[in-house]
Amino acid sequence: MITFRFTLILSILLSGLNSCEKDTIEPHTTLQNLETEKYFDSEIFTESDLKIYGTWELYAVSGGLSGSGHDLNFEYLVIKEYGIYGFVKNKSLLEYGKISPALQTANDLRLKVDFENDEKSNSFFIDTEKYVEFIGNDTLKLYSPCCDRYNYQFKRVE
Repeated sequence: MITFRFTLILSILLSGLNSCEKDTIEPHTTLQNLETEKYFDSEIFTESDLKIYGTWELYAVSGGLSGSGHDLNFEYLVIKEYGIYGFVKNKSLLEYGKISPALQTANDLRLKVDFENDEKSNSFFIDTEKYVEFIGNDTLKLYSPCCDRYNYQFKRVE
């Protein structure tokens, strides 16, 4: 009986220690295995916009009809060279495809991007046209060019 209790207590303690490990973000292997040149042969962003690459954690959604946003329906946006993106939730890839700079007009020099899901990917992110705003090196905002659409705010993880 004492051996059983000792084993039970030891098992509980060990499982508790394992749950304290830092949760790392590992994009789905499909996203990791995509060739850099899958969509573009070379760099598509200007040097000042290269900081778009990385893993970004979603922390707020605003806008929409009510202006109050919606629940966070994904956790991370991963953007890889050259113009590959993926939306990740619970370590599962919800959607992937290409992200590319949209055409800019002479009157509007802000970075605007288009998301286009891959033909082999599920379609998850419907509002595919966004302006990009960087705040320092660790905050990314994707906001809509027009009315009643959603805006997303991220913190850099990697």
